Amino acid sequence: MIHLQKNPSTRLYRYVLLLPFIVLSLCFINPVKARTMAVKTTTVADTTPMKAFEGIYQLKSNEHGYVQITVSNKTLLAKVIDANKQFVLTRKGDLAFETLDDDGDEKIPVTFAKSAAGEVTGAAVGDKDQLTRVKNYVPVTAIKLTAAKLKTYEGKYEFDQRKGTFLTITATADGLVLKELWDDKEIPFIAVADNEFINKEALFPLKFTMDASGNAIKVLAFNRDSWDKVKE
Repeated sequence: MIHLQKNPSTRLYRYVLLLPFIVLSLCFINPVKARTMAVKTTTVADTTPMKAFEGIYQLKSNEHGYVQITVSNKTLLAKVIDANKQFVLTRKGDLAFETLDDDGDEKIPVTFAKSAAGEVTGAAVGDKDQLTRVKNYVPVTAIKLTAAKLKTYEGKYEFDQRKGTFLTITATADGLVLKELWDDKEIPFIAVADNEFINKEALFPLKFTMDASGNAIKVLAFNRDSWDKVKE
């Protein structure tokens, strides 16, 4: 006798036809179990008290950027210190929360982490940044640099990843002003350390690289974008 094998596509077609009836039969056989399963998927585990998340956190991408998290009713409020920004974190699980981006059109997961002792130590903000909880918060304060020192940072800089894109940096009485030459936008900065500046509102850091003579030859923006000083 010849053993006939069924065509795989035929088996798949029959499975697709039968699948809805299988699902429906399961629901009718044990409707209570089906309802219980649905409830479990929407239950928010809250074994960690909301108060446990409160504290001040430092941004991994910017050592001068801090976020203060407090409880507000059944949500968390994350306020960026020194900036006019605040985000609402809605709980989705024991350590899982969700917030919206600046435009309000993208949901960003915020997942907290605990130590072996059960203490909340930080959080991952999607794939965008990391937060580390700090116990000794030191506010960002401006330092005063001499006019001669500020002059060493002045000049025109070119983006090393997009040649032909330029910005200029000019010294002021209070620090520096960065001007984007592609849109003429001007951004003020204060000095927070030797060769380090920040715009508090945008959490925009600048770090300069100096030559042996003490003149700037490069600036790093946002801890990632490198700009080379242009000789004019």
